[in-house]
Amino acid sequence: LKVNSIIPVSGVPTGGGGGIIQVLQSVKTDTATTTSTNTFVDTGLSVSITPTSTSSKILIYANLSFSAGDGQNIAWKLVRGSTDIYLGDADSNRTRVSGSVRVVSGQDADHQNCTSIFLDSPATTSATTYKITWCRTYTTYPIYMNKSYEDDDSDDRTRPPSSILVMEVSA
Repeated sequence: LKVNSIIPVSGVPTGGGGGIIQVLQSVKTDTATTTSTNTFVDTGLSVSITPTSTSSKILIYANLSFSAGDGQNIAWKLVRGSTDIYLGDADSNRTRVSGSVRVVSGQDADHQNCTSIFLDSPATTSATTYKITWCRTYTTYPIYMNKSYEDDDSDDRTRPPSSILVMEVSA
């Protein structure tokens, strides 16, 4: 066996950060619907990780499939425990979010594939849950996850999954 180096399970030594210590994923294959307007609610997509060190960082990658009707805006937040993370700046009455997608007025949108990627510093070795919350910011139509807006038996209707992946990265 010949190797240039072996990285310990606990990650690379101090000062040589960037090693992946553990990777966990949660996949949501069922559908979700909400009519919540400007109040963020759980999507049912979450994953828990227990960091091995308080200096570790957690890389979060969320891949989300949304659909909505005419002119609807879909907004989501990345949440650690009960704390919103990865948000835009506050400005007047604008809603701070991790991401959003707007359906063009006069059209319906089947799947909008959306992502959020963030490197978090939770500074804990306790079990930590990351989740996605969502809402609409317009009140006409429901918004959907993992299904088409017009969810019928037409040949062009699909059912994609959504996922959230977390990686512990040594500091």
